[in-house]
Amino acid sequence: MSKVKAKASKFERNLSLIGALTIGLGTMIGAGLFVLSGPAAGQSGPAVTLSYVIAGLICLPVAMVVSELATAMPQAGGSYHLVTRTLGPFAGTIVGLANWLGLMFAGGFYLIGFAQYLSEYLDVANWIIVAVTGGLFTLLNVLGAHYTGRAQMGIVAILVLIIGYYVVMGWPQVDGDLHQPYFGEGFGNVFATVGLIIVSFTGFEKISTTAGELKKPGRNLPIAIIGSVLIATVLYFFILHVSTGIVPYEEFAGMNAPLVDTAEIFMPGQVGVFLVWSAALLAMASSSNAAITTASRINFAMGRDRVLPRWFDFIHDRFDTPMRSVIITGLLCVGLAEVGNIEQLAKISSVMFMLSYALICGGLIKMRHQKPEWYKPQFRVPGVPVLPAIAGLAALSVIVAMDLIPQIAGVGFILVGVAWYFVWVKKNYYKATDHQEEVADVDK
Repeated sequence: MSKVKAKASKFERNLSLIGALTIGLGTMIGAGLFVLSGPAAGQSGPAVTLSYVIAGLICLPVAMVVSELATAMPQAGGSYHLVTRTLGPFAGTIVGLANWLGLMFAGGFYLIGFAQYLSEYLDVANWIIVAVTGGLFTLLNVLGAHYTGRAQMGIVAILVLIIGYYVVMGWPQVDGDLHQPYFGEGFGNVFATVGLIIVSFTGFEKISTTAGELKKPGRNLPIAIIGSVLIATVLYFFILHVSTGIVPYEEFAGMNAPLVDTAEIFMPGQVGVFLVWSAALLAMASSSNAAITTASRINFAMGRDRVLPRWFDFIHDRFDTPMRSVIITGLLCVGLAEVGNIEQLAKISSVMFMLSYALICGGLIKMRHQKPEWYKPQFRVPGVPVLPAIAGLAALSVIVAMDLIPQIAGVGFILVGVAWYFVWVKKNYYKATDHQEEVADVDK
């Protein structure tokens, strides 16, 4: 019986480096750019570029920590798996449920954004667009990671080209006076804005959720995870510098579709505007796809460990995907697409991700201190324990700088995780420990 379970819970490694990189980038240059950039500029002024850079710098050392832990434990589950193996099932339960729910809410928001942009040119009800789009990406995820990886590669390639065109066309028209005074809204608001937009950078962590399907994870995981953060940070800086240098930030903040509306000002004809609008659609589509891909790997991993019911621990014989986890995640994303305030949702998601990052950094420090025999990462973070400690504290400082509502919501998610641990996990997790160790040995 044990051998059958081990075989059922093992993925084939058929996801390429580029496929993994685009899963991260497809999320990071999605809604965070086309939706959140306006509210972010309104809060921090011309220094919104610095807000995105600070967010990238906070995520960069965390990305290095995730890379080390993921190369030592290249299995599905992302932060949930890494925290559970390093800090135990109690912390893992909180992180797993928070990340799964956060990704599903984010996936619903991305579907709403896609429908809103598409309905500007297509006379179809938003709920139909949401249902069709969500169903399509759910189907792609059922068919296999190599299909979703190929879809992401195509989407992200086109997206980056269009964004590059936007920057090149807009750069000569930037008015430096619009960036003065740079800290017009105060540095406090600049850092507070990080809490709104840092969720835009969480795509790097999503790459680790597909570690069980990635070819040569020891080499490809660090390149994809760290590289995605660096690329996204550079793109955000140039895009926001151009946008706030062409349109006053107060006007930019009030636009329904900030980049599309800005493109209408400086791009000749309608071709450029149509391209930017198309990029927004692609960004929302890639974000939705990545959210379903990664969230489904988290609840699959929790089912494997019996943190969720065993029903989730299932891989389809033909497609080699966690079909049940994909379907339930996709359905919930579609169902949640009618709920949620964009800014509060982004901030609540950020709270949960920042808590996760702090725990991940603590897990790495513990592993380096204890030096267990099985811990053999193929990538190692320099400056331990100082660098991960600083990264963890920086993540927590983002939560402190946020509004009260997302802080309260974050505490609520934590309490749900604590309750679930004592009601279910404590009685069921250890029954699966022997099976979990067997699967880990097989994948390593």
